[in-house]
Amino acid sequence: MWFAYFTSSNYLDEPNFYTEEELSWSTQITSKSALLKLEVEKLVKRPDFALKPYFIDSLAEHDGWKTYSFKTWGIEVNGTFSHVPILHSIIKNNSNIVSVSINTLKSGAEIKPHHGDSNTFYRTHLGIKIPEGLPNCGFKVNEEAQPWKENELLTFVDGNLHSAWNYSSTERIILVFDVIKDEYQSQRRYICFRVRSFLVLQLLFEKSKQIKNLPKWMHRVIIFNIFCLLVLLYPYQKLFGTIKKHN
Repeated sequence: MWFAYFTSSNYLDEPNFYTEEELSWSTQITSKSALLKLEVEKLVKRPDFALKPYFIDSLAEHDGWKTYSFKTWGIEVNGTFSHVPILHSIIKNNSNIVSVSINTLKSGAEIKPHHGDSNTFYRTHLGIKIPEGLPNCGFKVNEEAQPWKENELLTFVDGNLHSAWNYSSTERIILVFDVIKDEYQSQRRYICFRVRSFLVLQLLFEKSKQIKNLPKWMHRVIIFNIFCLLVLLYPYQKLFGTIKKHN
């Protein structure tokens, strides 16, 4: 198991991309891809729909990359599934889908190269609104670039170095799923707590330079306490939904 920041600075042990044929669960999504696309397109047009800028400002300009979470590391976000019943049914039928969100990348925006949170899950993008292909709009894992395609999946492991860009004239929209690998199913809850703990720590880094500049051993103490708090909150959050959204 590899986790960002505390395990090592880099992760290079996975293929850049995975085909749909390599992943048994992918047909659960692709078989409903056209219907999911319609659900998302209708949802984003609703007057009460609101995206939020991704919370790590250093990865993209403040409102270039925005998200809307349905489920975040094992915890559903209350009130988000009422207009997407097909999406909800897919999530309910696969407990290894631990996070789902809408991600947008505005015209001219880019997401800087970075390693994600862990190698314990697949991250897969379902193309919803893809304005162009390469070279103007695409996604890179290590040195390999691929275009998004509407109604198709683009799957990678989040631990690998990756980046994205949209130099087209219109917004790009994708639906993002995080799916725990089969070999880590028995540790699914631990992985969710571990990733959420690090996301909370990163949020603290964004809020306070003093915390960010503390020595790593103190960050370990902080993240251990966050982990314990999340474990204590878990029964409540499973019943009533997330308290803080972690994208």
